[in-house]
Amino acid sequence: MKHLTFIENLIFYILLLLVLFLILRAIPGESGTIFRSKHDLTYLNERAIAKGGVGAMEGISYIDYGEVCVYCHTPHGAISVAPLWNRVLPSTSGYSMYKSSTVDTNIPSSPDGVSLACLSCHDGTVAVDSVLNPPNTGWIDTGVHYRMSPETSGQSCGKCHTPQGELAGLYGAHDATVKYITKNLADDHPVSMNYPTVLQDPKFNTPPGTGVFVNGIRLFDGKVQCASCHDPHNPDEQNLEGRAPFLRTSKNYSNLCMTCHIK
Repeated sequence: MKHLTFIENLIFYILLLLVLFLILRAIPGESGTIFRSKHDLTYLNERAIAKGGVGAMEGISYIDYGEVCVYCHTPHGAISVAPLWNRVLPSTSGYSMYKSSTVDTNIPSSPDGVSLACLSCHDGTVAVDSVLNPPNTGWIDTGVHYRMSPETSGQSCGKCHTPQGELAGLYGAHDATVKYITKNLADDHPVSMNYPTVLQDPKFNTPPGTGVFVNGIRLFDGKVQCASCHDPHNPDEQNLEGRAPFLRTSKNYSNLCMTCHIK
């Protein structure tokens, strides 16, 4: 049997360490994966308890389907606003979109595509557990289906998770007002707009042919959408990568903004 040389041994151990590193990267956590993040609805109770609160959500304010991906995705019967999309969509009427005399491209009267998919939770009109195809597991429908709304009563998250809510602060309930986007998008970055061409506005960087910039910022069919800047699957909640939670790149020194804008 041939004995391995020093170089062969070295290569073997380097490859072994690389494999171990990749395995560790794949273990669910709160850094580079949706597992155990705020978008993992099956983990919210454990998350609340770990942060000093109580598991008061599962089965009380929404259905725990016992599966992470099903709240957004389904392999069958999906709708086309986002890949294999499983959520009930909000009505496209009633949105207030961003308006400005300096915008050189068209902004539609309502959001579409991936932005509408994000808003199916965050505009507060659809319950967080409203899916098209629930899984074939032993979940129980308690008849209570909360929405991410700033309303302070009824089946609204704002009942507990706003400073003015009737149960605000109960058992350490945090303020989630910033996450209630509502249908008023007039004070947010414009979405569902076509990315400006050089002729429309020379103060915009030309995107790559793929629509994906080197730092991960991306366009969807040539449009700026919520997910252009936000990555729902890669939260980096502990800020281990130097970017704020759910952003695709760091906003330090306006790096995120200057991906598109020339200043």
